[in-house]
Amino acid sequence: MQTRAPLWLRLAALIAALYAAGHTAGMPWTPSHELPAQAVVAQMQGVHFSAAGSNRSYWDFYEGFGLAISALLTVQAVLLWQLAGVARDTGRYRGMAVTHLAGFLLLGAIAARYIFALPLWLAAGIGACLVIALLRPPLRTLPAV
Repeated sequence: MQTRAPLWLRLAALIAALYAAGHTAGMPWTPSHELPAQAVVAQMQGVHFSAAGSNRSYWDFYEGFGLAISALLTVQAVLLWQLAGVARDTGRYRGMAVTHLAGFLLLGAIAARYIFALPLWLAAGIGACLVIALLRPPLRTLPAV
């Protein structure tokens, strides 16, 4: 029996949820036990400036962007799970799956260039699931209108 698109979309959603959980668990995303890293963090926390009428530090932005990434990865996992439900009933999931695929390919490229291997592998795993989902049929297809 051939596996169908919803299964691969659910697997992509689960890997995306692991990605989000792992990213969030890594907070504050710095190796705090190393003296040079502690010095950088202290500088980031110590330099304040006005940003759109609010007093912020570089550390505020660093933490804020990190949490924003966690939130967006979580939303992406939820959307992939919901997309699997769409794929159960219709073949009209493909455009959204391609959009997610493009996003995770971009995340993988960014991870390869600027971060480290684990986010790259997670993005590649999600991308592979999405490619397979795009090549598989939905559970039911609606007749052409």
